Amino acid sequence: MSIAESARNNAVQFECKKDGLQQRQSGDWVLRLTVQAIDMHQRITNAAMGARFACVLVEINDDEEPVDYVAQERDKWRALGPAKQAGIRCHDPVFWAWIEDEGFKGVHHRCANEDEAAGFVRSMCQVISRADLSKPGFSEQRRAWYAIDFAFQAWKLKESR
Repeated sequence: MSIAESARNNAVQFECKKDGLQQRQSGDWVLRLTVQAIDMHQRITNAAMGARFACVLVEINDDEEPVDYVAQERDKWRALGPAKQAGIRCHDPVFWAWIEDEGFKGVHHRCANEDEAAGFVRSMCQVISRADLSKPGFSEQRRAWYAIDFAFQAWKLKESR
């Protein structure tokens, strides 16, 4: 049996409400949750003080559906437009590391700061300024930017595993 299967088989599911949040001097956090009496499971009440639990919390909306933060963040990113996206990426040291380590379409580039990242983006997108990425008539350049950003995001996902 895998760890995921074991966790699923032994999980205790209940609804709770965030009731308090406090940070201690040690840096640890105290999260206080309120559980309705009908939802309180006996395994929790019988557990010794100091018992450890693996915990998964999913915020739900008024329709009892999980809040989709991934989609919300994706939509916010798209709404920025390619010029602002490129500006944000070029300011990110993780993006600089990707440019040096992986590059785009096999093009590696020395990248130790925001200016060098911006130069890489301008070169790969064939624009004079990143602002051109948001101008009409620059659809090929926008496609190049989206391909760069997609490759960077894929690299970040791979690195986080």
